Amino acid sequence: MKQLEVVLGSLIILLMVFSLLVLKPYASAILTLLCLFLGGLYFYFSFLLLNNIRLRHAFKKNSYDHVSLWRLLGTIFTGVVLALVVIYALFKFQSWPYGQDGLSISLGLLILVIAIVLLKLYQTKNVFYRNLLKRLLIIGCSASILFLLSYEQILEIRYRDYPDYIKAEKEFMADPTNTILEQRANEERMKIDLK
Repeated sequence: MKQLEVVLGSLIILLMVFSLLVLKPYASAILTLLCLFLGGLYFYFSFLLLNNIRLRHAFKKNSYDHVSLWRLLGTIFTGVVLALVVIYALFKFQSWPYGQDGLSISLGLLILVIAIVLLKLYQTKNVFYRNLLKRLLIIGCSASILFLLSYEQILEIRYRDYPDYIKAEKEFMADPTNTILEQRANEERMKIDLK
């Protein structure tokens, strides 16, 4: 399961960078599926993944002998936070509503988790917390880069070869209730899709 996490995370980052540089059909759909899959992995299987328990040993009682109740609850909470970070990073990257707000809340929760992990690492010097901290920092730094980029910057990078669309979309972002601006942005977008 750990290899699956690494593969999914690497594919997501590569696909995000690739789709910023080259517009390809279905890249957004594939990126969405990968993020949902990784988010689901964290949400549903974090207690196994973060505690290094194999899926086939999930229902064996002795698999949890080295895991305390608090650590089990902590890994479940950490998994929920990681899932939120991944999903809201997707929202921000795709310029979907509430992407920035959701990403700021989930990154705030991630900072709380990192603080707890640092405290536990300082107290116990346990390898588990060191490995968890690495994972949290990689995901946190990647999501923070997206958090620092504005929607306009992402738009300018992704559609740098289409200045008319960028202009129309920025005007619509400034006045989202204006149907004429929305129609103009949609027309410019359709021109891109037809190429």
